[in-house]
Amino acid sequence: MNMFVSSVAVAATAAPALALTSTADEPRAPNHKAILARVEQIVDFLRTRYVREGWKIDEDQAARALDYFRRCVHGPAFKDEDEDTAAYHQGPLEFFRSHGQSLDWVHDGNPGGLICGAAHHSKRGNEMADLARANDPDPIFAAIRAHEQAVAAYDVFTREGDEEQEETAAYKSRIDELADAEADAECDLINVAPTTIPGVIALLEHAAKIEKGIGFRECYLDPDHPDQKRGHSWYYFVNRNLADTLRSIAA
Repeated sequence: MNMFVSSVAVAATAAPALALTSTADEPRAPNHKAILARVEQIVDFLRTRYVREGWKIDEDQAARALDYFRRCVHGPAFKDEDEDTAAYHQGPLEFFRSHGQSLDWVHDGNPGGLICGAAHHSKRGNEMADLARANDPDPIFAAIRAHEQAVAAYDVFTREGDEEQEETAAYKSRIDELADAEADAECDLINVAPTTIPGVIALLEHAAKIEKGIGFRECYLDPDHPDQKRGHSWYYFVNRNLADTLRSIAA
C-alpha cells in the first residue's frame, strides 16, 4: 500500500593593442546557410522516412523553424535581439525539442549528440543501464524503472486505440488499470528515497523528463498532517527526500 495517496563590475583597463585585432577567441558567426540546409534535411527526413508506428511530423512547428532560418538567410533582418530570441524560441527551439533533434548538429554540424543519443536508446544502452541499476543498492533506480515502464505502457495503449475501441467497457477498464499502475509507480517515487548521489541525479533527470511530458500530480496528501485540506505537489515530497539524502551523505 502506498504511503501517499493522490487526491485528484570589473574595472576598465587598457587592453594590449594586439587584443583589439585578434579574433582567435571570438565566437564564430553562425553559418545560416549551412544551418538552413541541415534543418531542411531534418524536416524532409521526418516527413518522408519511417520513424515509428503512427509517426507524423508537426507541420506547423516545422514551418516556423524553417521560416526562422530562411529569414536569417534571406531577410528581412530582425529589428532587435529580443525579436530574434523570441522568434527562435517559438519556432526552431520548440521544434527541435519536441522532435528530439540535436542542437549541436543543427547549429555546428557536430554529430556527437546524434551518435550518443542513438546509443543511449540502443539495446546495448538499455542493457548497460539495467546492469548498473541491478548492481547499485540504491532503491530509487528500481522505482524509476518501474515508473518508466508504467508510463510507457499507458502511452502505448492509448496511442494504439481507435474511436470505436475507446467506447468499449474493456478498453475503459484497461485504461483505468494502466492509469492506476502509473499513479502507484509515481507514488513510489515519493515513498522510496535515493541513498546515493547517482540516485539523486537519476531521480532529478527522470523528473525533468516526465515534467517535459505528462508532468506530475499536484494533489498528494501528507500522512504526517492528516488534517490538511489541500494536497501538495509531487515535488514537495521528493524535495524533502532529496534534502534528507544529501544531509545523510554530507554527514
